[in-house]
Amino acid sequence: MGTTGLLLILVFGAGSFHADLQTRFNMRWARPESAELSWFQTRARLAFTPVRSRKLDSEVEIEIRASAFPGLTSASQLGQVSALEPVDVLLGQAFVRVYDVVPGMNLTMGRQLVSWGTADVINPTSNLCPPDYSDPLVWDARRPAWMVHAEYNPVLAFGLELAARPVFEPAMATTQRWFRTRILPTETELRQGLVASFIEQGIAPDTAQMLAAMYRISIKEDFQVPGAVLKNTSYGGRAKTHFSVFDLSAGLFRGYEFLPQARPITVIDPDSMCLDFTLQERYLRNTVVGADLAANLFDVGVWAEAAYTMYDDSLPDDRFDWIVGLDYTLFGVYANVQYLHGRFPLALAQTQAEPVEDYLFGALERKFADDRLMLRFGGVVDIKKGSFGLLPLVRWIPVSGLEIDLGGLVFSGGDGSAFQPMENNDELFLGVRYRF
Repeated sequence: MGTTGLLLILVFGAGSFHADLQTRFNMRWARPESAELSWFQTRARLAFTPVRSRKLDSEVEIEIRASAFPGLTSASQLGQVSALEPVDVLLGQAFVRVYDVVPGMNLTMGRQLVSWGTADVINPTSNLCPPDYSDPLVWDARRPAWMVHAEYNPVLAFGLELAARPVFEPAMATTQRWFRTRILPTETELRQGLVASFIEQGIAPDTAQMLAAMYRISIKEDFQVPGAVLKNTSYGGRAKTHFSVFDLSAGLFRGYEFLPQARPITVIDPDSMCLDFTLQERYLRNTVVGADLAANLFDVGVWAEAAYTMYDDSLPDDRFDWIVGLDYTLFGVYANVQYLHGRFPLALAQTQAEPVEDYLFGALERKFADDRLMLRFGGVVDIKKGSFGLLPLVRWIPVSGLEIDLGGLVFSGGDGSAFQPMENNDELFLGVRYRF
């Protein structure tokens, strides 16, 4: 059945539906003499409710992503609509929820979004649903995952959650149109490394160059995704409570990293004069123990969240991520400040293995004209390396449901900093979003 047929069935078979339509046009202006378009994508999210009653709820969500850039790689594709106008159809949430299976327990089965943690934007304890890094300006997006999720609230101030995810789903990376990545080294780079190795052994530079030129070099990528077998099931649970003015929770998760760990393996055989390079990429099995809290103290919102990750593999070392933050509104100005000891999601999406660092980020917002106009200035600083990113935004809401954004992003990254790969990605963007 085609996409059109599926949409017709959902529209006429659903009891209700709502939609979220958005498009954004980005222009990269760091080099004015060669300004280029880097991001121009239109997205439509349609959510349908086939059945809803006192005991039963359901939802089916379809997301359509259309790129404005042709995906042509050959003249033979000029007759292919999918290459001229690339469109992807993604399945969003698709679940059935049963209320009060036993008193106080709700059971949800299917493809769903489940978020844990209290922190704003970045949640170290939330590991059930894979991150969606496809939009470089949205740092907290997640893709729904197939799972069984139970929530039990026997009393008002105490709750339990249990979840099992049988199929592993990795993070979705940023499009190559916005950020061009190269995973494997080139033959020239490996040969230069071979020359440097010979020189370190005491061989004269000219002789080292001659010897390296005689080597045969092979480059391979060994990439594996956890198989759909029972032992690879991811699962977890957490307990929640409310004490005084604090919301508290603690939990445990057993699963996999959402981005692969890259391990280069180089084998040099002097007898056959061969250099074999293999980039081994694996999704590491881990166990995450986490806790969080949130409260409102004297009209100041505060939160803290921490997660300790233990790996089955001896490499890398176990990791401790934590974030603390607060927000407050004074004289109509909303301020949000957070401190993260961990891996920043935008940098993580590009480099795949960013180390744990310290970041300070936040934003100031002010609304005008009956909340129809918003000015926002946000930013992030890599404290140890001194690199930073700035994200100003102006949002206008001319009518209910319609948002028009004008903004930009500027990154500055020194050598070895998390934002070094984005240093030349300074951009202006114009976005339109409509929800109904």
